Amino acid sequence: MIARLIATAVVLAVAGTPAYAQLGRDKALLAPFKPVVAKANESTVRIKCDDKDTILGTIVDADGYILTKLSELKGVLYVRLSDGSEYEAITVAAHRETDLALLKVDVKGLKAVKFADTAKVPQGNWLAAAGPTSDPISVGIVSVMTRKLTGFADTRIPDPRGTNPSRGYMGIMPDEAKDAKGKVVAGTLITKVTGGGAADKAGLLADDVIFEMNGKAIDGPSELRGFLDTMRGGDVIAVKVRRKDEVKEFKVTLGTAPPEAKDRGEMQNAMGSTLSLRRTGFPQVLQTDLVVDARDCGGPVVDLDGNVMGINIARAGRVETWILPSEVIRPLLTEFKAGKFAPPVVVKLPVAPPPHAPKKK
Repeated sequence: MIARLIATAVVLAVAGTPAYAQLGRDKALLAPFKPVVAKANESTVRIKCDDKDTILGTIVDADGYILTKLSELKGVLYVRLSDGSEYEAITVAAHRETDLALLKVDVKGLKAVKFADTAKVPQGNWLAAAGPTSDPISVGIVSVMTRKLTGFADTRIPDPRGTNPSRGYMGIMPDEAKDAKGKVVAGTLITKVTGGGAADKAGLLADDVIFEMNGKAIDGPSELRGFLDTMRGGDVIAVKVRRKDEVKEFKVTLGTAPPEAKDRGEMQNAMGSTLSLRRTGFPQVLQTDLVVDARDCGGPVVDLDGNVMGINIARAGRVETWILPSEVIRPLLTEFKAGKFAPPVVVKLPVAPPPHAPKKK
């Protein structure tokens, strides 16, 4: 019954709204969805980094466990619950492939979401993004069914390897590695190293062949780009290369791409909106036309019956937001709580006192 009432309200709202791009946030359209997101809103929190509102989070366990978007986190973390109370949070798990982080706050009795499968959600079905208030953040429809990202061959989903403006940047020109007979072999050949770039500072040279990063095999340029797209400037990675007949290992502190390295299509895609820092390279996504700010990703998304389909993982385009589906999230929760994918421990070294000025004689 509620779905039928919402559908009627939506038709009336759409008829009176001139611009499609504004539909997802039109007050007349959002109002009927309040009861749909009511339960999920209670499980949605605001996460602050160094006292700045940064991203949303989704409560996944009554004992204080919260999922959010890993790439947006930095500094001291606080979680603001729907009742306005705030608690300091710690990161207990970090999963780069999905860009998920599991936070823990010292609170009991929270209201956790229950994830439902997205496999039967039809294309064109209405969805609503929950928020920390009584209103939905945005509403929209499923534009592409849950699927793996397939790269350049699939024009319905932007290429997962070439649109992340904050991806790790090495300052190299990569190419396929070939043997003496010209046959392509495993690895990525460095044809040029940018002076002063991350690779140059670490000691990599032209003609080195990268074959491993952080223990992951790098079989060619596409794998290298895909790996770097999951990283950010400032990350330190372990790189193994073949240099003639030797294997050498390097620690590379990644930079970020200079403005001239951004492609024109990316800038047009972002026109009029702030896109997520990490919005590519996910194992699966449910593609929607929800209009959700980058700072409002991380929260749950529901269907017309209030079932949680997953969480908003990235604002990927002007009218395109990607959902990390529940089928990807649920298996990870058990591993997260078991201690797998624990983030590295940051050791704070003592700060040396400033040198004393010499005493005057």
